[in-house]
Order: sequence, then C-alpha cells, then structure tokens
Amino acid sequence: MKTPANLRRLPSFFAVARVAAGREVLSHRLNRFLHAHVLLVVTAGLLPLLTPGDAMARGAAWWLLHAVLYAISLSALLLGLSSAHAETDEFTWLLGQPAGVEPWLVGKAVALMALVMLAATLLSVPTMAVGGGSRELWLATAGAAGVSAVCALGGLALGFWIRDSVRGLIAAVAVWFVLLFGTDLLLLATAGAPSTQLHPDFWVAALMANPLDAYRVTVLFSVERAAFSGIDAGRLTGWWVEHAATWLFVVFGLWATCTAGAAWLGVRRRTDG
Repeated sequence: MKTPANLRRLPSFFAVARVAAGREVLSHRLNRFLHAHVLLVVTAGLLPLLTPGDAMARGAAWWLLHAVLYAISLSALLLGLSSAHAETDEFTWLLGQPAGVEPWLVGKAVALMALVMLAATLLSVPTMAVGGGSRELWLATAGAAGVSAVCALGGLALGFWIRDSVRGLIAAVAVWFVLLFGTDLLLLATAGAPSTQLHPDFWVAALMANPLDAYRVTVLFSVERAAFSGIDAGRLTGWWVEHAATWLFVVFGLWATCTAGAAWLGVRRRTDG
C-alpha cells in the first residue's frame, strides 16, 4: 500500500521542533523581558566582587544563592509567562499545523530552557575572571541554571492555562511566593509538633520536594557543611547530606518534567476550547 504524497511530505518531529526552537530564539531577540532578565543576571554576577579579600571565593556562592532565590527565579518565571502569552495572536494557526502540538511545544520549551540556562552561567563569569572560582561557585551556578529552567517552564505552563495577562501575572507571583516562603512557613510551624519529632523523614521530604528549598539547602551543605538542628535527623536526612548535589538535579528533572506536562495539558485545553 502506497503512502499518499501529502503524508510523505509532512515534516518530521525533530524538524518541526528545530524550527519552533529557532522561532523562539528569534522572538526573544526583541523580548524586553529577556533583556531585563539578562541584565538582572549580569548585575547579580557582579555582587560577589563586593566581598573583600580572600573571602570572595567563599562568599560568591552566598551572593548567588540569594540573588537566585529572591530575584532570578521570579524573573525566569515571568519570562516563561511572557513567552506563552506571546503566542496568543498566532495560537490557532500554530496548533492547526499538520505536525501537531507536541513538536512545536518541545522546540519552544527547549529553546526557552536553553536561553535561561545560558543566561545563568553569566553569574559566575565576573568571579571567575578575578580568580575566585571554587567548587561551591560552580555548584551555585549550576543550581541557578536548574532553578531558572524549572521556573521558566512553570511560567510557560501558567501562560498556557491562564490567557489573561493580569491574572497570569498574579498567579505567577503567587506560585513564586508559595515556593519561596509558603513551604518554609508551613514546615516551620510544624517543626515542633510531636508527630514531626517522631517522623522527621516526612518533614524533610517536603523540604526536599521544593526546588528552591533543595537549592538553598544544597548550597548550605556545600559552603558551611551545615546540618539540621531542632529535630532528630532521620535516615533520609543523612542520605540527603551525602547526596545533596545529586538530589538537587534529580528534583530539577522531576519538576521540569511535571511543568512541561502541565504546559502540554494547557495547550491541549486551549486546542479543545
């Protein structure tokens, strides 16, 4: 049985994904959100230079940790949101292509992640340029790239689910606030409970599941060799202390998969609508 000529001419999955990725990169050349994000990253990368003397190499990771938590993560989230809303006018045409939704979404998501992860590498450039490189700096920078990728995909998913720009902005800030403060406040409130003292692994598991908390604690383990106090450490805590860097990138992978899946569901919802 012969394949119809029009089906033989359909582009492959990877060809469509490559075109979608190129289109995403080109569109961001004029995106003021990307320009602001890169400027923010470059400024944050200069902060370690304020640390005097030999303390700069050790203090650089602290500077980057706080910059990522309180500024770059939110900026990456908003960048992903703006990327999703940028397709509003052409969404019907894009989803009507014969190749389907999946290759277009894969190309767009990969390009978006590449942009924010490459931007995150700029964090370590000023410190490295003056000879302040260290293992802690590399870990903080790699973690910043992972946080940026996860937040950008999260913003992309929110943008596909929430079409209105104002409501999308409010939702993005709310999600960021919960990730940065909400989990910690809840865990802090329950840290002294008898059930937490008896079963500390459940308390620690909630902390490990939050990408921002995982990044924060991993840097603490790396720079200060810090450990938990106030609760009796369980076996899970001991494993986390020994494999903090490994778990950090595992949790980034899990969150990236979940947010990409949420983005796909948001696209399908818009298609069905």
